[in-house]
Amino acid sequence: MPTTAPPPECIDPVCKIAASSIQAKINWNFDPCIDFKNFSCSSPSQSNGLASLRAIRSAQEAVDTQMQQLLQHNTTSGPFRKLGRLFGSCLRQTTNSSTIRLVLEQLGGYLPIGALGPSSIAPLLSNIYELGPTPLVDIYYDLSYGKNPHVLLIISGPSATAPILESKIRWMGPKAPPYRLKQTVPKLLNDLLDSFLPNGLTADQKASENEAISTFIKELNKIRVEYTRRGFWDSSVLYNTSSLQEIYPILNWTTLVPSDWSGPIVVRSSDYLKAIGELLSKYPTRVAHNSMLLLFALGVLPQGHPNAVVCTRATMWALPDITSALFIAQHSSDDISDVIRRTDIIFKSLKAHLKRAPSLKGAALVKLSALKIQSEPWSGFSNITFMIKTLESLEITSDNWFENILKIYQRNRIVPDVIHTNFTSHDAWAYPIVAKIFYDTLSHSIVVPLSVILVPYFDGRLPPYLQYASVGVAIAKEILRSITKAFEDKAMRCVPKSVNIFSNYSRMDILIHSGGMQISYHSMLSLTGPIKGMARLPGLNLTPTQIFFLVSAQELCAESDYTGIDTDAPEFEHILGWLVAQGGSATEVFKCPSGSMINAQKTCNVL
Repeated sequence: MPTTAPPPECIDPVCKIAASSIQAKINWNFDPCIDFKNFSCSSPSQSNGLASLRAIRSAQEAVDTQMQQLLQHNTTSGPFRKLGRLFGSCLRQTTNSSTIRLVLEQLGGYLPIGALGPSSIAPLLSNIYELGPTPLVDIYYDLSYGKNPHVLLIISGPSATAPILESKIRWMGPKAPPYRLKQTVPKLLNDLLDSFLPNGLTADQKASENEAISTFIKELNKIRVEYTRRGFWDSSVLYNTSSLQEIYPILNWTTLVPSDWSGPIVVRSSDYLKAIGELLSKYPTRVAHNSMLLLFALGVLPQGHPNAVVCTRATMWALPDITSALFIAQHSSDDISDVIRRTDIIFKSLKAHLKRAPSLKGAALVKLSALKIQSEPWSGFSNITFMIKTLESLEITSDNWFENILKIYQRNRIVPDVIHTNFTSHDAWAYPIVAKIFYDTLSHSIVVPLSVILVPYFDGRLPPYLQYASVGVAIAKEILRSITKAFEDKAMRCVPKSVNIFSNYSRMDILIHSGGMQISYHSMLSLTGPIKGMARLPGLNLTPTQIFFLVSAQELCAESDYTGIDTDAPEFEHILGWLVAQGGSATEVFKCPSGSMINAQKTCNVL
């Protein structure tokens, strides 16, 4: 009986590089059926330095690294020199600058021990809102959903924690994806406290003030994390500021909501505002006042002690349009067109597979049929002349980051006298510098940043299983998120409790990640022609299906590592093992015996 010849080996040099990247993170001393995490994602301490350099990085890390190079070497002169000036001002920023002290003094300054606090901190928050990013709430304009959208005034969580410094009108250009907060104290808090508290305090007084302010900020951050995790499903609509004032008396809404606004007011999370009210009632207004001043300053400052990496992220946050234009200018239009075309092919393949799922019916099936993908970049990013003109109009100094950001904020908060609502399309665009695919409700589309598809594993010369394991899983997750919200019960029943360790992961996210792997895996298997025909990677003694699970795991490890999650924690190992067990047929693929970890953990089919 003739034996089937093994599939051919890919001879393109790019396949050799991909195999080397995958190999760099594998530790063959571990059995994938027993310890998939340490088999697929060995930590740097377990591998040599050269292997670590070859290992694939997360899409966001790749963006940050490229932008750091551009800011350090391509913005010292020429049209983007003001971007370089902003980057330089971040590197020189200190927490004890005279500008910070002056601005905080203008807002009322430090209220000492024994001083009578204000009757309400509402006036302070109104003054902060006039100046810069706000520590409690953000107020902006967006559109309602449906065929004939109208303008809404939205009240949501704090703007100071967003991935980009956004303008007040949200539908006029690209969008930032939903983001998660980390349940940690801001890195610069202690340094800022040292310069904020007067020198005349005794050691005990200083310790007491430190404790009071830090505890307030920790509690506030815990509330922020909890309520951003829940999404926007508990929005409520009001029609005037007097109703707003009556229900949420913690702020002076007449100074925050424009006096000429007569349209609907949407409160994105009423529970969040109520929780904030309860927090403020627990603390003396003196402590709340001092804490708000520091939170305001922390929202303007870089997110860590200034260095090239921190300041690259801070510069992208402050001027996302300009930095996105600089990023896109590094890639040829042919390369961009090619990845967009192939993204569309994968999207159609994932949709076609899902449409055949017997459990998907009714409204979910209708939503799936209407779902679109948007991976075209916003045309404004290619209009370098306009971008340079915008940059030139900004007054940016080379030695005062704090002042620069307040000026950029003032530009962003300008709202035209007439807000145009004659929409020709409902397209949504992504910022390529924020490497996260997301679902946009208004346009009912999966929005794909270029940085996510301009990655090594999405190279058109590579076998499809690498593309499905990376970009395919990421798109499938958002497709799942777009068609149904009815996963709460399943998430509580079958997602392991170890997920609770990670503050920026929720059960729902883990369940959706599991579903994304399942959908992408089975879509890959249903490609025309048998998977046996997919080319093997040179020097890697693994099948295409084994490589799919391996690369999916390595992608999650790289992303988690870069966002600060401890991937060596036992809980992470447990979650990764559980995910691989759900995501297709890993038990058969790795020939795991009955009772092994991967075999025993399969508990949760999403569809």
